[in-house]
Amino acid sequence: MAGLIKEQGKPQVCNFAGMTGMSVNPQNDLFDLLNALNSTLNVADAWQAGLVFFQKYGGTQISYARGRPDGSIAFLTTVPDWWINRYLENDYVTLDPFADISRAYFTPTRFDTRSGTFPISLSEPATQMLREYSETGANAGFVIPTMTPSTLQISGFNIANAMSPQEFSQFYRDRENVLVLAAHAVHHRCQALDPQLSQPEIHLASQKDIHYAPLSTRERECLLWLCKGLRNDAIAERMGISRVTVEMHLRNCRTKLDARTREQAVVTAIKQGFITP
Repeated sequence: MAGLIKEQGKPQVCNFAGMTGMSVNPQNDLFDLLNALNSTLNVADAWQAGLVFFQKYGGTQISYARGRPDGSIAFLTTVPDWWINRYLENDYVTLDPFADISRAYFTPTRFDTRSGTFPISLSEPATQMLREYSETGANAGFVIPTMTPSTLQISGFNIANAMSPQEFSQFYRDRENVLVLAAHAVHHRCQALDPQLSQPEIHLASQKDIHYAPLSTRERECLLWLCKGLRNDAIAERMGISRVTVEMHLRNCRTKLDARTREQAVVTAIKQGFITP
């Protein structure tokens, strides 16, 4: 089970009409955030500076996840205590689609918890987790990965509110870029202040040991080409095999690595040392 950090930050009721009337200036607001972050001396202060910004831009349920070398995951979050307890008790980290996106994607991704609209396929338990998460008032939102290809450790922000998907899309049409820049700024400041999130107030439980079946030479090769951006047809041509055989190898990889998507299979294979990009 991964660890969870609960920092203070009261959930707010989302009022779309009120938000659209807020005075925001992305350039000035981002400049103010950067100045505030530069003056912070610890992760908690940097997190609070980020909250001020994200709440001004409509976020009501805000979470920041960071992986650690021991495999555990730490969260800074504004979600209610009851949801944190449920998340930990049910070991939701093992099926959390937000974590999957933060592992497998490098670009912002929107989601809708009520309809289950996600860029990756969801298992029934993951879909149920999303329905429960929507009870916190998180109907629509962004996942903003902050992981870099060189680290391959989960890292990202989940910024959500109670807007409908249509309201959310309209409200953030011209604000998405500034949110992404702000998320990366907060992430880099937190990492600079405490790379391992090892401050005394941070408590982490150890990650469960997971043992995966070894991948065959062909399976590893398919994942490597996939990691380089090739599609199935191109992989088949490079390897001198049929597209159907490539699909079989990738399906076997997902099964062996307990991955719901090919992207997740690639990330898991890299983390386990099965492949080196």
